[in-house]
Amino acid sequence: MTRARGDSGLDGFLNVCKAAGPTSHDVVAAVRRLLGTRRVGHAGTLDPLAEGVLPLALGRATRLIDRLAEADKEYYAEAVLGLRTSTDDAAGEILERRPVPTFPPGDLDATLQAFQGEIEQLPPS
Repeated sequence: MTRARGDSGLDGFLNVCKAAGPTSHDVVAAVRRLLGTRRVGHAGTLDPLAEGVLPLALGRATRLIDRLAEADKEYYAEAVLGLRTSTDDAAGEILERRPVPTFPPGDLDATLQAFQGEIEQLPPS
């Protein structure tokens, strides 16, 4: 078998624990450089602020990325109440600060129910 130029011959998957800062594309570019291959893809995009597992496929395994992207995912999130930013996330300029009223814990639990289950994700501006 002849390898294509820039192909390291590595096939398989890597679970990368992405820190805040780099984009998913930055991680893929770094792995391409480190392993000497162009055939690296990721199964799901994590924005620069996100931390977590970024599944990478190498070589022939890149053909299976669509199956991974369609799989169920779980997210853990932290929120700061009382702030509104220009980008709807922590990266934006703070536009408004409001006091957070005291509310019963049951109200918070009921509100969080809306964020469980199957959700069409909308990325921030």
